[in-house]
Amino acid sequence: MCDPWAGKANASGWQSFPEFSSQELTAHLADVRWVYLSHLHDDHFHPDTLETCGLLDREFIIKRFQSSILRERLKRLGVTRIHEVEPFTVTSFGPFDLTIFPQMTSNSSGLEDDVNFDLDTSIAIKADGVVFFNQVDNPLSLKDLARIKEHMAQHLGAIDVTCIMSGAASEYPHLFLGIDQASEKRRIVERSLKDLGEWLRLLKPKYFFPAGGTYLIPGWMGVYNDNIAQPDFAEISSFIAGAGLPVRPLALEGGHFLALSSSTSEAQTGLDLSPIQTDRQATIVSHRHDGYFYEDMPVSPWPRLLEMLDAARDNWERKVRQDGIRIRQSIRLHIYPKLGLNGGVPDVSQGVDRYQLFSSADTHTGDLIIHIDQRALFGCLTRRLVWNGVLGTQCLYERRPNIHHPSDIFSINFLTLSNQQIIDLKPNQKSS
Repeated sequence: MCDPWAGKANASGWQSFPEFSSQELTAHLADVRWVYLSHLHDDHFHPDTLETCGLLDREFIIKRFQSSILRERLKRLGVTRIHEVEPFTVTSFGPFDLTIFPQMTSNSSGLEDDVNFDLDTSIAIKADGVVFFNQVDNPLSLKDLARIKEHMAQHLGAIDVTCIMSGAASEYPHLFLGIDQASEKRRIVERSLKDLGEWLRLLKPKYFFPAGGTYLIPGWMGVYNDNIAQPDFAEISSFIAGAGLPVRPLALEGGHFLALSSSTSEAQTGLDLSPIQTDRQATIVSHRHDGYFYEDMPVSPWPRLLEMLDAARDNWERKVRQDGIRIRQSIRLHIYPKLGLNGGVPDVSQGVDRYQLFSSADTHTGDLIIHIDQRALFGCLTRRLVWNGVLGTQCLYERRPNIHHPSDIFSINFLTLSNQQIIDLKPNQKSS
């Protein structure tokens, strides 16, 4: 099993789709022996699914990361059998020979970035004479994929089946204000299809299916669902046919299977787990009144929140300086007692406080404004919520000029309080 997730993820800003009965899903996974977790984002490492589906007593396979966070979180859940695999090594588990590939690039667009996380991974598996490569959402470049293909050819063989990304797995363009979101979505989809063509020409698999699965946006932010920059399967199939690529695209999402072995000349596909909901628009409607995790967070008065922000900014500045991270844009937070929309823009009627996180000396790089609910901010500062999830699902943005500087947004993951500061600042108490 790879990265099992069903339900809410990313601080409840994503809802998995299609939807399944938890009882039927649990029964379907009863014979799973090994669980591979690519990384610690909760649309991949999803504790609720692991617990609900009774998977905590299985054997878990992860990369040996520089940080032990994923391993320790698994232990806290009660997992006792954890295999940490060195990258680029072939390891055997029962009938499987597998290799885990690390994150080698911070973004698939080749943009300059000083924040190099040891975070994502991909996996290659050989079983019954068939070789499968699952990119997951590791942001690999074409050069990275060429290295992986060469390694697989030497140690596992030619790729039969691949699962790779197509489209954006980020908050752009649908959460950005002041841009033509529909036009930007089309541009990104077209570019991602072009990239997909280059990747498939390089890897030369017999079969391909899109990575990542599908999600939708629940709650009041569901108004942005239409402009998530991901092509649907029909667009992908049409592109592959038009490009003359010698690969068969497969639609496996929603409980479908692919069976293939070295002794058969043709793949078998079918449905072995039926979803309870496959109508995307109906699912969006059914989740439009869902709440977000941050709504249960306490609300600190502004003087206390400002004190916390100042301390967290000191930590952020120290980390940025220590790691040699160059911040390009001026970054400002617009903080709302309750973030919501009025006429398609953040509703300021209940008030808004502004906080300058960083002022760039280079005026040409412009400004990045992040609109955030103060409860979500509180959760991130105190590490009850993870910045990466909140930034990707529950903030709104303005960017002038509209140029992406990865280091700027990635670095905000370091805007947190230490354990001792949380104790000293007593964030749940009113300020004096």
